[in-house]
Amino acid sequence: MHSERDEIVSREREFHNLRFSQEEDPRGSLDKWYRTIRHGAERQDEQIKRLSKNADVLEYGCSDGGWSLHSLHLPDLCRSLTGIDISDVAVNKANERASTLGSTNATFLAMNAEAMSFEDNKFDLVYGRGIIHHLDLDRCFSDVVRVLKPNGVASFYEPMGHNPLLNAFRRRTPLIRTADEHPLLISDFALARRYFSNVQVDYFGLCSVGSALMPRSISETVYTVGKAVDSVVLTLPFVKRFAWYALLTLRA
Repeated sequence: MHSERDEIVSREREFHNLRFSQEEDPRGSLDKWYRTIRHGAERQDEQIKRLSKNADVLEYGCSDGGWSLHSLHLPDLCRSLTGIDISDVAVNKANERASTLGSTNATFLAMNAEAMSFEDNKFDLVYGRGIIHHLDLDRCFSDVVRVLKPNGVASFYEPMGHNPLLNAFRRRTPLIRTADEHPLLISDFALARRYFSNVQVDYFGLCSVGSALMPRSISETVYTVGKAVDSVVLTLPFVKRFAWYALLTLRA
């Protein structure tokens, strides 16, 4: 007999299998918006590369492997790279990429991220982007800290759920997201502190997001100014919750 959680996992698998079976990503139209928070993604990239050196690494929600294999070149840095994803279609593509590149220390597996089959204390680093807001966070945090080695690190770059304008857009675009996803709330960081010895959160994307609405001739200038303003205002307790994305650095 299937539980409600089993049904959610099944819906997520079906959604992402369809997504990775298509020639074009249905979320491609959002690229101009994601460019306005690229400094947060770049911060995470730098962090992952630094922590991956000679490490056993898990990509948590590996998609088709493009990020770890082509953008980060992790097989050249780490001792071993393992990726998991709910979509077996995506995992097949990731393994094909690794084979084409000749990456002998990279393996990708279809797996439920809330109930991983790995032994305890296996990885030095677990990382993902836009993944944990699809999951039951109690199960997610519990299993991530289980597979991390003592003093290991988890890094997640995730959307936030407090900004009313962003939430209005999400309600108007249900077809490009899954029905069960839940952008993170400040209360979720308190939950993380129950599982991890140290939780650091950095916020990105408030004023910088406005650059997506500007003409190309001035958009980069607006982005640079907005990013600088955000570096100040997104440290304020009652403002930072309205950021679009947060980078979570979690130590076991």
